[in-house]
Amino acid sequence: MSFSSSDSHLEITPPSALELLWFNHRNTVLLSLAAVIVLGLIVLGVVASKHSSLLASETLLSNATDDEGLREVIAKYPNAPAAADAMLLLASSLRDEGKIMESDDLYSRFSEAFPTSTLGVSGLLGRAANARVSKNFDAALNNYQQAGAAYPQSYGAPFALYSQIQLLLQSGKPEDAKKILQTLVSQYPGSVAAQAFGGGQPASNPSGSAASE
Repeated sequence: MSFSSSDSHLEITPPSALELLWFNHRNTVLLSLAAVIVLGLIVLGVVASKHSSLLASETLLSNATDDEGLREVIAKYPNAPAAADAMLLLASSLRDEGKIMESDDLYSRFSEAFPTSTLGVSGLLGRAANARVSKNFDAALNNYQQAGAAYPQSYGAPFALYSQIQLLLQSGKPEDAKKILQTLVSQYPGSVAAQAFGGGQPASNPSGSAASE
């Protein structure tokens, strides 16, 4: 068999490093790719499921017209934001019905289930309101103190201080009330609670009472 002069210049090009990697590890690469795809599908499924559950819980809450409706939201979606709202609404309703112990239990459940919620302070404020309704002013004061200390950046912190001032004045402790007022004015100067004491001094006989949670 004879070769032309041009045939002598023909060479076999060796495979590249990428080709060798593919030839030697293609099964592993394909399995890894399949695993990534499956994992991605699982993540998408979880996200879609959570979104669907969130929408369903919000819809159920919006349609709740009584205590039983609120209980249903809590039972079906215990970890959803809608359940947090339902717990607070139900606890307040139970207080209005005179079921203070049941309301207290629900506020405690709320605090345990949603400790980092933006509404977290509401559990303590609610228990304080229950104590005030029950004329247990020491318990109310204790809960307000805890609320102000545990959630200093929350919407309820100024209210908790304001309520402490009221209770201290009602208990004949104006000096203690004055100390709390100084904290209220210095830490939350623009709050409605601070502006309620425009002169910077608590009245000896405050009129009215703060709104209950």
